[in-house]
Amino acid sequence: MKIKLLGVLIIVITFVSCELGTKLTKDTKETVVTGTTTILVDESIFPIVEDVVAVFENEYKNAQINLICKPEGEILRLLKEDKSKIAILARNLSRSELQYYTNKKIIPRVTEFGEDAVVFITHKSNALETVSIDALASKLKGAASQWENTLVFENPQSSTLSFLKKNLEINTFDPKVVFSMHDSKELVRFISANKNAVGIVGVNWILQPPVDMEQDVQNIKILGINIPKIIDGKSSVKPNQSNIADHSYPWTRKLYLLNFQGANGLGMGFASYIAGENGQRILLKSGLSPIKFPTREINIKGSIE
Repeated sequence: MKIKLLGVLIIVITFVSCELGTKLTKDTKETVVTGTTTILVDESIFPIVEDVVAVFENEYKNAQINLICKPEGEILRLLKEDKSKIAILARNLSRSELQYYTNKKIIPRVTEFGEDAVVFITHKSNALETVSIDALASKLKGAASQWENTLVFENPQSSTLSFLKKNLEINTFDPKVVFSMHDSKELVRFISANKNAVGIVGVNWILQPPVDMEQDVQNIKILGINIPKIIDGKSSVKPNQSNIADHSYPWTRKLYLLNFQGANGLGMGFASYIAGENGQRILLKSGLSPIKFPTREINIKGSIE
């Protein structure tokens, strides 16, 4: 009887706690550090944003940020349809995109907070070590090329696909030589299981994979990009934090938070946080390049002889 009574009490307490939590969330006024908001996040940089949000919510207990992982194309559509007020993208708005909002008398607050890299990945047993951009461009145009591997994207609306089109100045790719997955996770898992494919993904997914993908990433290697001039005796370069920051790795992207709230809400608070010292330290630890490298203070006690 006592056991049954204890069980009932646990259920009642749990129910009351859940109801109270819901009530507190609904009643909490949104400020820069309290309330609830939703942020759309480009899937190619989702892991780092997820990490920053986790630390932010731990510091500000009355703040709740719901992240929705989407490809770039879908995020831009949702913003245009006014279905979301905050987004994190791996590029800024173009002039024509910004003009659309200007015409509606909407001026987004844009916060630049870091840089990442677009990388080519393949199975670790693939003999390929570097990528020739010229050979890749020929392959995508459907011309004769020495490129023999299947090229795989996250999905047709991904930011990595639009990045590649812009950098290669190609509007459409030969559909016979490219394939797309559903999202970044599916792409990484496909590459980890297929030896003759090359994927294009944000480097964040390789440097900082979710726990359930760590085994997949162990089967993957990042390819170097051939460069026209030999630097330090090397004719190709792979991304690391240093050459992302100084752009010696050629395919880097700046990261932005776009806030359409029009008020000093939680979006503004998170923008300040991710671009501030704590947020920048998290980016630094992740292997990406923060927009401002946090300073380190060294205190020396006593005298130096």
